[in-house]
Amino acid sequence: MILFKDKSECSGCGACMNICPKDAIKMVPDSAGFLYPVIDNNICISCGQCKKVCFYRNSKDLIQSDEVYSAVSKDDNLLMKSASGGIFAEISHAVVEDGGYVYGAAFVKSNDELEVRHICASEKEELNQLQGSKYVHSVVGYSYRDVKAKLDGGAKVLFSGTPCQISGLNSYLGKDYDNLFTVDIVCHGVPSQKIFKDYIACQMKKLNGKIEKFCFRDKSKGWGLNASFVYKDKNGKLRKKTMPFRLSSYYDMFIRSEIYRENCYSCPFADKKRVGDMTIGDFWGIQRQHPELMKANGGRYDEEKGVSCVLINTKKGKQLLDLIADKIDIHSSDFEKVSAENFQLLRPSALPDTREQILNLYEHRGYSALESYFSKRLGIKKYFYLIKSMIPQKLKVKLKAIVGK
Repeated sequence: MILFKDKSECSGCGACMNICPKDAIKMVPDSAGFLYPVIDNNICISCGQCKKVCFYRNSKDLIQSDEVYSAVSKDDNLLMKSASGGIFAEISHAVVEDGGYVYGAAFVKSNDELEVRHICASEKEELNQLQGSKYVHSVVGYSYRDVKAKLDGGAKVLFSGTPCQISGLNSYLGKDYDNLFTVDIVCHGVPSQKIFKDYIACQMKKLNGKIEKFCFRDKSKGWGLNASFVYKDKNGKLRKKTMPFRLSSYYDMFIRSEIYRENCYSCPFADKKRVGDMTIGDFWGIQRQHPELMKANGGRYDEEKGVSCVLINTKKGKQLLDLIADKIDIHSSDFEKVSAENFQLLRPSALPDTREQILNLYEHRGYSALESYFSKRLGIKKYFYLIKSMIPQKLKVKLKAIVGK
């Protein structure tokens, strides 16, 4: 049984592994850590279920968004812990309050290492783990089977993830469930767990400490792309370090699209037609597309706290939005405004010429070689970004306003 001929034909969604009646399929990392299905032919009965659930082999049911919005949570606590406007946090809280279950990507400890996995949350206290962006390929594991069991038992389930993970779940289930709600994210592409873990290990060596928590989108210095991590130093004291994305090798290569899975560069879901009931993401460029909504112009949106874009793709997506209508500040927009600075709603990330070189360097010489490569490429700009990161956020806002005038 052959599932794919080229790596560009596999997103690692795990639908094939979940559907296999003999558990003959395992998701195995390649030399760069990207997961691909491997079949144990000693167990396989050639039933063909794996091929039937693979969306690369079958038609994809994508839906044009009916309604497009900008939105922000009115709960400042939820908002500041979220990557953008806190909309997923509000929805997940509403689902749990109604006795439902929420699945999403979370940082978990595995063999004393930070790893991104899909987990199930049924209590409010567990939802914090699902907030915030994780720019790593989340391991779905057998969560599709768990979702099906809960759906068949009559429970309400909210499942969030990349579009290919939503498609994988839908393919695995094989039918519509009135009690299933899906939210896909505006996705750039996903690096592997191995690359991320090696990056963390490299940072710990520099710090001579142990990183306990990692955040890709820290808002302590405003809405943007600053990362942060909490680490335990050599004396056992907890400390926090904030890192602008331009000073992080991993983050910089992520933004440059240099370390994604091979299929990400031809992703069929990077399109105005979507696979989830709702699509959410950062409303990048909101201050240009809707200046009237910004606090600086008399509106209620604070540019420093984040704003979400929300695409309603189905009736169930509208039901999710109605659940939180009184908890969010929402305004109508349109697809052209949202996609103006969210190109992943129009096309996949472009394959850069540097990807092959970077992955070859990583596979043969390890992550330290990527750190050296990044440092050399950054050059003297390092000092510019260091100085820029030291400027207080309030002063940056004032300077931006002056330049804008």
